[in-house]
Amino acid sequence: MISAVSFIKVFIGSFFIQSSWSFEKMQGLGFASAISPALDEIYGGDEAQKKGAYKRHLAFYNAHPYMASPVLGAAINMEEKALRGECAKEAPARFKSLVMGPYGAIGDAFFWGAARPLASIAGVLATVFWSMWGPLVFLAVYNLFHLLMRWYGLKKGIELGDGVVAFIKSLDLPIWGVRLKYLSAALLGVLCAASAVSLLPPSRGGAMTTALAIAASVTAALLSGYAFKKGLTIQALASIVLAPLILYGIIF
Repeated sequence: MISAVSFIKVFIGSFFIQSSWSFEKMQGLGFASAISPALDEIYGGDEAQKKGAYKRHLAFYNAHPYMASPVLGAAINMEEKALRGECAKEAPARFKSLVMGPYGAIGDAFFWGAARPLASIAGVLATVFWSMWGPLVFLAVYNLFHLLMRWYGLKKGIELGDGVVAFIKSLDLPIWGVRLKYLSAALLGVLCAASAVSLLPPSRGGAMTTALAIAASVTAALLSGYAFKKGLTIQALASIVLAPLILYGIIF
């Protein structure tokens, strides 16, 4: 197992996997840079083996940046095993090439298609109620998802090696992605109701406003959920809801 210092360095390096792209290797240089602290510790002063490891990890790599953490961890585990003669030196590269496609698809669907829209809608909704706290709510919700994957994905990858595939599968990210999209649709309903109620004259307050808000929230949430179920994306729903609100704010 690598030291805590090297773990932290690899964890920080995982944030910069997309800092260097090329048409030939895509994220290959970023991946090699992220894993380099672990390779330096594993191979120590053996420059020949270290050089070989660097070359192996400079190969083509392209996947979702957050899903790179479990791959980084598994590659570190396999490099340690390769040094002890427990697996082939080419095993980490083979593992990377096998999982980067599926993990790219899973990561895009969950983080870009579900978690990011949810965080954005939560941030806008928080802005309606708490003004300047909206951006902080967005950051809190979004960072919760990707930081957990970066940290525990790396940790589990180092612990389990190629067994991290079973761990990622156990998370059921595609299923949770659909659930988050339905939650986003519900929050859009609440956002519609909150925006509508905020436009009422001050005299129309009290129990009537509360009842109207609840009815509007439920109705809008059900309509949003139905539209999503029929194939309309959360991004499209959010655009439909937010565009009139933004236009109203600009005009009035």
